[in-house]
Amino acid sequence: MRIVFFSYGTRGDAQPQVALASGLVARGIEARVAAPENLRSFVERAGVEYAPLHGNSQTILESEEGQRWLRSGNVRAFMSSMAEIARELDPHVFASGLEAARGADVIVGGTLTEELSVTLAEHLRIPFTFAHTIPCEPTGAYPCPLVTTAKLPWAFLNRATYALFRRLAFPIHRDAINVFRRELGLPPQTSTALGRARELGVPALQLWSPHLVPHPADADVQAVTTGSIRVPASVRARLGEAIPSPELVAWLEAGPPPVYLGFGSMPMPTLETFTRDVLALAEALDLRFVVCGGWNDTEVVSALAGPRVHFVRAVDHGWLFPRCAVVVHHGGAGTTFAAAEAGVPSVVCSFFADQPFWGSRITALGAGAHVPFVKLNQRTLHAALQRALSEDTRGNAAELGRRLRNEDGNATALDTIERIVQSGARTARAT
Repeated sequence: MRIVFFSYGTRGDAQPQVALASGLVARGIEARVAAPENLRSFVERAGVEYAPLHGNSQTILESEEGQRWLRSGNVRAFMSSMAEIARELDPHVFASGLEAARGADVIVGGTLTEELSVTLAEHLRIPFTFAHTIPCEPTGAYPCPLVTTAKLPWAFLNRATYALFRRLAFPIHRDAINVFRRELGLPPQTSTALGRARELGVPALQLWSPHLVPHPADADVQAVTTGSIRVPASVRARLGEAIPSPELVAWLEAGPPPVYLGFGSMPMPTLETFTRDVLALAEALDLRFVVCGGWNDTEVVSALAGPRVHFVRAVDHGWLFPRCAVVVHHGGAGTTFAAAEAGVPSVVCSFFADQPFWGSRITALGAGAHVPFVKLNQRTLHAALQRALSEDTRGNAAELGRRLRNEDGNATALDTIERIVQSGARTARAT
């Protein structure tokens, strides 16, 4: 049996698939992760079989247009730009996806690959499921996070936002996916992959903790809220992230717990100016900061390192975050969970997509603060840090962390995928 995972985004999008693929291999099931070419090194270093999807997601985000999306935080603008990029990329991504799916017995579709995943599963006549890190299944409990994070007064309005998002999203890939389907001898798709999956009764893995987002009472019976996904220690070790640098350990031991500040794969073109603002805040609040550069080149600011600020590249969040006083981050699903599991308050500085949703959840749980990146400056970060460092917030974050550490999202997700595998095998025997 071979499971093929699909993801088209940043490392944060692919990381849950890599963690689950590694878990399946440990259970004796072959697994492969298909992702854009800039994630090849990450997947392969994690010890997981890699298959290329055409394109480079890092290049897209670092482009002038990508930077404009990130700074604006405007979902409509993002989707409009996505449609333009999709027209050029989709035919190549779909062709590489067909090759990546060779020999698959089950397909797991992740970020931005839903249409491709459904089409490939239909073509190969194999089971599939979605693995989402943000609510996509319609519910009356809260609105679609990619439409609004505002509280709506009635359940039917919340449900309507999911239909609205499907109407906005479907045209992005509609023409290209239907050309691809015609080439494969499949009928045209008339609704989004999410709509099609619900028609077929396909299970959806919701890769987050019910302590962060409760499982809705009206959720589809096929939806499984697994709990958040952790990267196994063995995978961290293969990535070279399990053992912190001696310099970081020594810096941490030389003073009180610092504030972690990092925005994952979100590039910041003004890192030097931003770091100088951080230094000013460190002095004003008598804090220390450990700054993770992500994709950004920290060499240009290395001269600013010292007792108040220490720079790192990739680091194991599970090791570092419990040693911090506050975690300031972009609100990616994985980083949000890691900070919450550590029992440490978050300050979410969201850029776009699902990040404002996670910022709103952390705020609603009283475990931190949310400042959209477009509003981030010394004054707003100063206020957010003061709120995060308050006794109430620290207490709430500590309690949330205790609850999260008692769940095993990996096991629940892997058990569900195995059931899909076994169901597919039974169907094959029956036919």
